[in-house]
Amino acid sequence: MAYVRRSLQDLQEEYDDKRPESLDKLVKAFRHIQSLPAHDPDSFHRIGGYHGEPFRYELEPESPSKDWWGGYCFHGCVLFPTWHRAYLLRLEQALRKVEGCGDVMLPFWDECATMFQKKDHQTPSVIPAVLTWPQYTMGGETFDNPLYSFKLKEALEDKIEGAGSRYTKPEGYETVRYPLSGLVGTSDDIKTTEEHNKQFPDAKIRAEKLNENVANWLRIGPKIPKDDLDKPTASPKDRTSVFSRYTDCLETPSFTVFSNTTSEQKAMGINAEDKQEATHLVSLENPHNAIHLAVGGFYQRGTFNADVIVNANGDMGDNETAGFDPIFFLHHCFIDYVFWQWQVRHKATASLVIDENDEGAKVPKGGMVNLPENTKLTMDTPLAPFIKPGFPSAGDSNENCYTSNDLVDIEKLGYKYGPGSLDKDKPTSPKKQKKGGAIKQMIKVSNISRAQYKGSFVIRTWAKGPGFQDHVWIEIGREPILSRWNVSNCANCQNHLDAVSMIPLDDGMLAQLLGVDWESQGRTVNDITYVVDIHNRKEVIHIPDSWLSPWKPDTPSLEHLIRNETLPA
Repeated sequence: MAYVRRSLQDLQEEYDDKRPESLDKLVKAFRHIQSLPAHDPDSFHRIGGYHGEPFRYELEPESPSKDWWGGYCFHGCVLFPTWHRAYLLRLEQALRKVEGCGDVMLPFWDECATMFQKKDHQTPSVIPAVLTWPQYTMGGETFDNPLYSFKLKEALEDKIEGAGSRYTKPEGYETVRYPLSGLVGTSDDIKTTEEHNKQFPDAKIRAEKLNENVANWLRIGPKIPKDDLDKPTASPKDRTSVFSRYTDCLETPSFTVFSNTTSEQKAMGINAEDKQEATHLVSLENPHNAIHLAVGGFYQRGTFNADVIVNANGDMGDNETAGFDPIFFLHHCFIDYVFWQWQVRHKATASLVIDENDEGAKVPKGGMVNLPENTKLTMDTPLAPFIKPGFPSAGDSNENCYTSNDLVDIEKLGYKYGPGSLDKDKPTSPKKQKKGGAIKQMIKVSNISRAQYKGSFVIRTWAKGPGFQDHVWIEIGREPILSRWNVSNCANCQNHLDAVSMIPLDDGMLAQLLGVDWESQGRTVNDITYVVDIHNRKEVIHIPDSWLSPWKPDTPSLEHLIRNETLPA
C-alpha cells in the first residue's frame, strides 16, 4: 500500500477549516522525536545531524587526511536526489514510530503553489502559516511548535581549522530563519547576534519578512527597462527567478544533468566550448540551493522592499546547520516531489541512468565514509547511513544501505504524491511566458574560489549595452552557492571549489542590451559591459568589467564561450 504525501498547504487549509486532525498528527510526531535524547537513533537531533554538523560521529579514520570528510550528505554530484530521498524516508520512519502516528507522512511545502495566483500589492504567503507559529495548540495544550524551530539536545562543537568556531552552538540553541541570526560561536558573534535579533521581537513581523523574501526569490526575474510603448522590444525569457528554474529543470533531458549543479554547468560548458552550441540546462539542485539561501538569510529585493537586512544568518542558509531546521525536511519533500515529476515526464519511474564518466559522478578528494577518492558514483553506491528494511545494521561496507537503484520507484517505497503545483497535467507557468527566442551566446563566470568566502553566497551578474548609459543594469545571472563556513576540511566541497555561473543570452536579452537592430548596425556581444557582484552575509563584493578578464589569476573571470561575435540569426 502506498501512503500519500500531501502538500502542507492542503493540511493548512484543513486546519483553517476546523479540521486539524492531519496537521495535529504531524505536529505530534515531530514533537515526540524532538523530545528524544541526542543519541537516540530516532531523535530529530541525531537524524538532523546526518546532513552537516556534527561532522564526524564515530567514523573518523585513525589517520585521516586533511581532505577526508566525515559527513554523509551528497551535494554537487549525481547522488544528490537519491541520497535526500533516502533521508526523507529515514525521518518518516522515525515519525511513524510515534504512538498513534503509524500512518503519518511528511507533507511537501509546495513552494510554487502561489505562483499560479494573481499577485496583489500584498506579499503572497508562500510559506504555510504553521511553519511561522512559535506556539501550537492541540487538545487544549499550548506548546512550542516543533515545525517552527528545534532546540539542540546537545552542543555542537565546530572544530574545523580556519572556521573560527563560527558554527559552535550550545545545548538548547534554537534554530532561526530570516531575518534573524543564529551565529553564536564566539563572544563577538553572541553580542552581534543579540543586538541584531532585538530588532525583530515580533513573530508576525518576522513571518512577513520571511514570506516576502522567499516570494521575491521565487517570483523576480530580470527587470527590463521600459522602452517604446508602441513597438516594445521582445522580453527575454526569465532564467533567474527560482520559479522559472523549477519549471526549467523539468525539461532537462538526462538524469545526470538534472541531478546536480556540477553536471549541469559542465554540460553547458561542453556544449558551448566544444560544440559551439548555447544551451540552457537547469538541475534540480539549482533552485534547491536558492530556497536554502532565501530561508536562511539571503535577501532578494522586490518592488516594494525595504533595505537589505544585514547580518541575517538563519540556519537553512548553510550546510552545517540546515538539517536542524524542521523546514529543511518539508523543503526537501518538495524537492523529492519535483524529482518524481521529472521521472514521470521522462518515463524514468522504473530506472535511472548515470553517466559514470561525468564530472559529477566521482568521490571527492580525500574520500568519504567507506568510499576512497575518485571512486565512481553509480546507481549501486551505498547511500550511508540509511539502512534498508530488514537489516539490523549498515554492514561492514555499508552493503545493507539503500542504493539509488532501490529508490527509483516511490510506490515500491510505500508512498506517492498528492496534487501539487508542478503536476504533469498542469501548466508550467502562471501565464504564457515569452520564450525570448533562440539562445545565441553563453557566458561563463568562473575562477571564484569558495574557499575565499565564508559560508554560502550568491553570484550575481549584471549587463548593460553601449549607448544605454541611462538605463539600469539588467541582472542576467543569479547563481546561489550553498556552502560551508570553511571548506578546507570538506572533501565534498574541495572537489568543487571553483564556483561557476553559466548564463545564456537569448534573442530577447541581446535586443535589450544591444538594441533590436544590433546585427544590422554591427554591434556585437563584445560591446556589452558586465559587472559581477558576490553577495555574502556581510557585504557585496563588486567586480567591475575591467577586472573580469579570464587571464587574470585569483580574480573572478567572465568570458563568452560562443566564438562567433556577430551571432547571425
